[in-house]
Amino acid sequence: MNRLTIIVIVLLLAGGAVIFKLATYNPAAHETMIDMSDLSTWEPTTAQIRTQLDPGASALERKQHYGRLFRSRYRNKDMAVNLRVDKKGVFYLECAATIPTWDKALIAHQAWSEIRELFDEQPRVIIYESYIGTFSRRVGEARADTKNPSAPEVVFDTGWHLRRKPQPTDFLGRLPGS
Repeated sequence: MNRLTIIVIVLLLAGGAVIFKLATYNPAAHETMIDMSDLSTWEPTTAQIRTQLDPGASALERKQHYGRLFRSRYRNKDMAVNLRVDKKGVFYLECAATIPTWDKALIAHQAWSEIRELFDEQPRVIIYESYIGTFSRRVGEARADTKNPSAPEVVFDTGWHLRRKPQPTDFLGRLPGS
C-alpha cells in the first residue's frame, strides 16, 4: 500500500507539471526562424545604402562598399551572409550552410534587385554555401530571367559533383583575380 501511494503521488506531480507546462507554453517565445517575409524593411534599406555610396568613388569601390552594407544588414540579424565583388564586377554571395535554400534564394533575389537598381546593370550573383574551416561551395546563381530580363531568376544546382569533375570555380577561397 505504501508503494502504491508513492507511485500515485509521483504520477500526479508529473501530470501536474505537464499540464502546467502546456498551459504556460508560448510558441513565439521559442521561435528560432527569422521572419524573412519583407527584406526590404531590414536596415540598411536600399534608400539608406544609396545615400551612403560615394558618387565620387570608382565603380568597384562603390560595389565593395555596397557589399559591406549588404553584409551588415544580415549580420544585424545574426545571419552569416557575405557579399563580395571581384574586379570584373561579378558578385559572390556567401551564405552559411545552415541557412535554408529558400532563404538563400530570397537573399540572392534581394541582392540582384538592389544591384540592378543601384548600379543600373545586369548583375551576375554566384551563390556559395560556406562552411567553417573549408572553402565555400558553389550552389547556385542569380541572373536575369530569360523571359523578363528586368527580373531575377535564382537557380540552384547542388548536384554538380554527380555529373562532372569539380572545377576550380566550384569552390571559393579567394576572389578570382585578386
